[in-house]
Amino acid sequence: MHVEKKIEDRAKIWFLLDRSGSMGSVAEDVIGGFNYFLADQATQAGECRMTVVQFDSEDPFEVIADGKKPDDVPELNDSVYQPRGLTPLYDAMGELIKRADKRIAKRAKAEKSAEDQLVVVFTDGLENDSHRYDRPKVFELVKKRQDDGWAFVFMGANQDSYAEGDKIGLDDGNVQNYTSDSANIAMAYQSMNRATSEFRGKSSQQRVADKADFFGGLKEAELEMRRRKNR
Repeated sequence: MHVEKKIEDRAKIWFLLDRSGSMGSVAEDVIGGFNYFLADQATQAGECRMTVVQFDSEDPFEVIADGKKPDDVPELNDSVYQPRGLTPLYDAMGELIKRADKRIAKRAKAEKSAEDQLVVVFTDGLENDSHRYDRPKVFELVKKRQDDGWAFVFMGANQDSYAEGDKIGLDDGNVQNYTSDSANIAMAYQSMNRATSEFRGKSSQQRVADKADFFGGLKEAELEMRRRKNR
């Protein structure tokens, strides 16, 4: 049964972008993919706000844009996105969840409408430099927020993203592997953009119901990876 989307079904997208040194060889592809995602989300109907954070060992939580409409988020460029350092993924995720909690509490106190929380992590490397949050703590934080209806998405390259996602309690339906080359990074962003648009088009009730199947069973970057192997 189709549930009519209400205007107050606001979406809040938290985009966590790996800026560690291993991203250096594909920096332009990451920038292009992110800007494509941003431009298309700006055309989608419905109330949405975005917070964009990049992380590395020199700055594990650099906020690029906070609580902006997609069309007000600045595009990435090579002066902002400069890969360097290691990958403090757990610290970045812990800080992001803490920041999201504060936003939710502040909006509730001001009697503003609730937002459906979507956390997207885009990375190409394994956790290797966190100091404030460890795996069990992040697992606990993620599990609690998932129980509250949040959706967490993990896009990973150069690793078994499903194994890494499982370590922090993520659902397989919200995890997708990609490869660190121009074509597949573009495909990864297209897949994420398609699924994000579908998420935004759903009612709040349906978003919660589908929170463990963000991609709807279709993972375009992984399909392309398999096609390449079978050639």
